Order: sequence, then structure tokens, then C-alpha cells
Amino acid sequence: MKKTLIAALLLSAWLAPAASQLKREFRTDGKAVQAAFAEAAKAAKNCTVRVFNGSKMVLGTVVSKDGLVVAKNSEFSTVKPGLVRVMGPGMRIARARVVARDIPHDLIILDLGREVDPGYEWGDSEDLAHGTWLVAATADNPPKVGVRGGVFSANAREIKKAGGVIGVILGGRDGKSFGGVQVTEVAKGGPAEKAGVEKNDVIYAIDGKEVFERAKMIEIVKSNDPGTTITVSLKRGDKKMDIEITLGYRNLVFAELKNRNDRMSGTVSVRRTGFERIIQHEISLGKSDMGGPLFDLEGKLVGINIAKSNRVEFFAIPVEDIRQVLEDKADEISKARGE
Repeated sequence: MKKTLIAALLLSAWLAPAASQLKREFRTDGKAVQAAFAEAAKAAKNCTVRVFNGSKMVLGTVVSKDGLVVAKNSEFSTVKPGLVRVMGPGMRIARARVVARDIPHDLIILDLGREVDPGYEWGDSEDLAHGTWLVAATADNPPKVGVRGGVFSANAREIKKAGGVIGVILGGRDGKSFGGVQVTEVAKGGPAEKAGVEKNDVIYAIDGKEVFERAKMIEIVKSNDPGTTITVSLKRGDKKMDIEITLGYRNLVFAELKNRNDRMSGTVSVRRTGFERIIQHEISLGKSDMGGPLFDLEGKLVGINIAKSNRVEFFAIPVEDIRQVLEDKADEISKARGE
């Protein structure tokens, strides 16, 4: 047994240098691989921008020659005048104006106020087959635009919304005899704590409608999107009060309750559900890469990355839906531009 173990260790030591000396043309950074990604990398360089809202940054994609850019809307829910800055294409830094939003697709549309050649052709996501190579822009190589490859992994589908949360844990007792549902815990820093909800408060109505069942109360709250303000009626001892609460995102409010997959995924997108239609790929991207372009190997745009769901699932809005949004928002954009 001892001789066998020694032989195995010697063999592994002998093989290790051989593995590290793999010919360059067979490595992932080899010339052949770089050549395969060349068209997509060129397109990404021409159309990818960095969009800043204060200290927050995500990628954006130029989608028209007259300077329209799309980015991820939920990262810009509190845009203030003068705070939206855009770097790119290239090194140029300029201010951009918000001209439209499309909530179903989580897109914000910005106007650079100048002409820009996107440098790509519109592609087709309908015929993508599982395992097809795709290339996405990344923000991890500032100030340059990087690219990363991966494969198309799931057919276009709807991602149902998770709904908003008020940031409380509700007790098991409910019913009219108890007078509502008791709050047993308030999430620190969550919407409920900010609004003044306290442990042991008893919630008995949502938006003026009395609800005494825990499951029904949770269902009503979840039917509203994050960012929606609802009125919560509660009792505190002998006092009754109405409190307005702006709903938050579950993965932010209850960060400590993440499942194992989420804990291993690192930082995910604030909004990763509630999409009418997405395509899925396995290109490992960060939260700040959302809003960036997704290309096929010919350098044609097939989608806009919109959500990092977890460590292995990345969602993009299909290019056909992007074009439809721009068409639907044309009048709104023209009005915002003063045209």
C-alpha cells in the first residue's frame, strides 16, 4: 500500500508540469480562442458604456446611432438630475439624460445627446440552440471593455416575479379572535423598521382591507412590486395606527436568510425576477455587468444582459424584445428630447 501511494505521488508530480505547459493554441487565452471571439470583442468595444449613478456603476449598451443607451432600470430607481454620467464608447465621459423607462423588461433608456455608431448588426435569438457560444461584455477591466464567453443554456421563458416584502417575520397565530397577525421579528434596516414597525405589533389590514390570516397577508404583500408603497394598519397595545411602507427586494431585506446557492453566488442582481421573457446563458458575469450587450460569434447583438440570478444562471432580454421596446417608447423618447 505504501509503495502504491508513493508511486501515485511521483506520477502526479511528473504530470503537473506537463499540464502547465499546454500549448498556447489549446489554452483559453490562445490565439485560436481569441480569434473566435474577435468579432464580438470588436462590437463590444464600440457599443458598451459604463453608466454611473452617483457611486453606483453598471454597463449600458448603445442601441441607436442617435445616441440611445439602454441599462438596467432597477439600479437607477433614485436617479437625481445631473448624477447620471456615462463613460464610453472609448474613454469619453459625458452626462446622459433619462428619456424613458420600461419596467416589465427592467430597462432604462438614456440619451447621450450625440451620434454614436454602435458598430454591430441586430442578430436573432430565436434560432439559438443549446450549447451555442455567446460573448458578453464585462466591466472588470477598467477603463477598457472586456469580453467573456460561454454558452446558451435555456430556451426563452418567463421568470415570474417574487414580489416585494415589508421586512417582518409574522407569527403563527392569526384569526379575528386574535385581531390580526403578530410581528415576531423586524428585519434590521428593512422597510418596516424604517417606517416604525416594532416587534409584537399586530397587523390587521393592508391598504384599508382587513386581513387576519397570515398566508393571505403574505400573498397580498407579494402581489405588489418592490418600490410600491402600501398602507399597513396595525395595533400596538391599545393604540391603532396606519403606517406607509415602501416595499423592498427580498434578497436585500432578508440577506441573512439566503439559501446555500445564493450564499455561494456572491452579489446577485437586485431584481432578478418578474421578466416577461428572457434567454439564459452560463457566462460568468458580475452584477455590474448587467445592461451590457450579448453577442453571437459573428458579433451580432442577440440580447442585453439583465440579471445575475445566481452563480450559474444569467438572464438576458432577447434582441427582438429590445427592438420592440424601442419602437413602443419612440413617442415618449421624442417628447423627452423635445423633438
